[in-house]
Amino acid sequence: MIIEEALFADAKTIAKIHRTSRQEAMPWLPVLHTPEEDIWYFKTMVLPVEKVLIAREGVHAVGFISVNQGWLNHLYITPDRWGSGFGTKLLQAARSDLSYLQLWVFQKNARARHFYSKHGFCECEFTDGQNNEEKVPDIRMDWARDD
Repeated sequence: MIIEEALFADAKTIAKIHRTSRQEAMPWLPVLHTPEEDIWYFKTMVLPVEKVLIAREGVHAVGFISVNQGWLNHLYITPDRWGSGFGTKLLQAARSDLSYLQLWVFQKNARARHFYSKHGFCECEFTDGQNNEEKVPDIRMDWARDD
């Protein structure tokens, strides 16, 4: 496995991983954007301003993570690689030079909640979802380095 900084040329691949993973993990989540809108979003709103790391297995991208100003905004792994350690490796790489990180996770996403809890994140704020785009109840989780 190789973890490296994502390039603008990775936008389409990242958007596909994002869409595929979300559909598999959260089939109950409303789909609000087209695949083309997803590509535009990652190309113009994420890649230019966030630290985006991509995990590759050989030549194939299998996951990515993006962080910006203390927020973990995206961590997605292709469903066929769930449980293979790619998420853990991406999370470790992204927070290697950080002392604090927070994120939002949907309350119904038990797998993600378990993953983040296992990696030291605490559930600290529950909402009814009215402030997120999907209008689905979520949780703010945070992590702080122990040293």
